[in-house]
Amino acid sequence: SAATGQRRVIERPAQQAQIMVGYLGPGLQDPLYPAARVLGAALGGGMAGRLFVELRDRRGLAYSTGVLPLPFRVGPTFFVAYLGTAPESLAAAEAGVVQELERVRSSPITADELARAKAYVLGQLSMERRTNGRQARDLAFFEIVGAGWDFPERYARAIEAVTVADLAKAAERLLTRPTIIVLQPSPR
Repeated sequence: SAATGQRRVIERPAQQAQIMVGYLGPGLQDPLYPAARVLGAALGGGMAGRLFVELRDRRGLAYSTGVLPLPFRVGPTFFVAYLGTAPESLAAAEAGVVQELERVRSSPITADELARAKAYVLGQLSMERRTNGRQARDLAFFEIVGAGWDFPERYARAIEAVTVADLAKAAERLLTRPTIIVLQPSPR
């Protein structure tokens, strides 16, 4: 298991346990940003992502799982995988999600996974910009934060250009020393 930056357990009245595994992520102007977004989709984008297939379908350890989309920020961001599970499956689920995140470094994303993840990210971007109002908001937002009003178009091209090697580089740089937060249902 990777050396963890930190691990916290928080007890709250809840039906299910929640696990969040976070890493420091790249900002908008980091050349690794597009690859990190595609890596997140390969691991946790929808029902074909590795976390869903392995931890929910194969092992039955998760009610829900995925990777949060990287925020659009100029400074450092966060790369966070999450998993909701039954309290009695907490230990196995936590070990499983950390193991899958580590495994991507030794068992790189395949060309098929890459194609699916890129389509997933581009589909999300298209949905986020489906109205004129949202497009106008994006143009203003990206100009104000210093990424340039044309960032969405450049970003879509950068997503299309991401390679399997880019994902391996992103995994190597990002997926080290996770901070793990566990929400454990308190005893009733």
